[in-house]
Amino acid sequence: MKKFLVPALFSFLLSVPCAAAPFTPKAYIKAALDASLTMRRSEQTFRQAENNYKNTILDAALPAFTFSMSDTFYGDQRTAPRLSRGDVDSRLSAAWNLYDSAAGPLYKVRTAKLDFESARLAHLIARQNEAVKALNRFYSLYSAQQKISIAKMNLESRERQYKDTNEQYQSGTRSKIEVTQSEGDKLQSELALAQAEAAERKALMAFNELIDAEPDAQQEVQVSTQSVNISLPLPKEDVARALENNLGLRQQRLALDKTKLSTRSGSLSNYPRVKVDAAWGKSALGILGTRSGSWSGNPSYGLGATLSFPFGFAGVQNYRELDTQKAVLEAAELELRNSVRALKTSVLSAQNDIALQVKSRQLLEFQVNAQKDATDNLLTEYSVGNAAFLQLDSSQTKLLDASNSQITALNDLDLALAGYKVLLGESFWE
Repeated sequence: MKKFLVPALFSFLLSVPCAAAPFTPKAYIKAALDASLTMRRSEQTFRQAENNYKNTILDAALPAFTFSMSDTFYGDQRTAPRLSRGDVDSRLSAAWNLYDSAAGPLYKVRTAKLDFESARLAHLIARQNEAVKALNRFYSLYSAQQKISIAKMNLESRERQYKDTNEQYQSGTRSKIEVTQSEGDKLQSELALAQAEAAERKALMAFNELIDAEPDAQQEVQVSTQSVNISLPLPKEDVARALENNLGLRQQRLALDKTKLSTRSGSLSNYPRVKVDAAWGKSALGILGTRSGSWSGNPSYGLGATLSFPFGFAGVQNYRELDTQKAVLEAAELELRNSVRALKTSVLSAQNDIALQVKSRQLLEFQVNAQKDATDNLLTEYSVGNAAFLQLDSSQTKLLDASNSQITALNDLDLALAGYKVLLGESFWE
């Protein structure tokens, strides 16, 4: 009997589905990024920029080849329409721009490289934004689930108070007004629990949306309830780190570099312009039934230079164009300087906010523990008629408010730390 029982029990255990592990913030962010359609679109955009950069390098390093085929069906030398393979001319040609004083191959490669680097940063910024959105959804669900537990605890306390008040009213030690007030408090707690459950359902749907799960699929989330060990004050050197690594600022610097290149190119195009081109051509290739000729008989090749003098009436347009290019560059530089100022302020403000939130979280943790002990003692005293109704009611309200504030403080601190890492250009989701 035992010989067959063990394999059967083992098969049964294998058939029982394992409970899904609770989501931690990093696990949820990873799942959200993997399921994000925004990230897929961003990857496609980045791939396009990468291919464009590679093609630009090839265009600059190699000549552009063109193959053509032509035939005349009707003309003054051929009055009867005719189509014959032997009459078709074929030609292979190559052109290569070696130098352009205004916008040569090197300029195109540099521009494409800046576009590629900007697209790479845009991809990282999109990932950063999706991670921040996921973290907010995570803490919205965590907060909603925790507030349900707090609402249930408060309801239990109000129900116990209502029961004790009723019993003491029957014995003549409590008034009818206290019974009515206690019943109202109990009904208010029932409503608060229903509201917390409704908020949790909405947060759950938003949570599941980002990971492409069914809207009503139940999820468990888990965070560390221990106080984050943060050494205060935060280092002032973080301002310099942010100025160097912030993704948005780095992208702006690339945009400024591109503006400098385009401004320089636009300015040089208003001066005498020199271009050097190489060309090669061969006709009568004799392929696909076309006319043939000696391979060495008719190739053409050459190296040519062009000097052009672009100018408007008395040079007024050129002067205006140069002034416009200068204004465009100056505006881009001012915009970058403004962003640098704003980033410095943001980093220092975030440091102050985090310092206050750390202290607030520590205080709320102490208040919740102290208020819970006080409420438990008052409930015991109230059950034997040694505590006033208003005293217990006030203690219960303070415990409810402190508990909810503690959950909010936990969320706010973790979100503030993530936002701080965003300012510093760090990948907080890894």
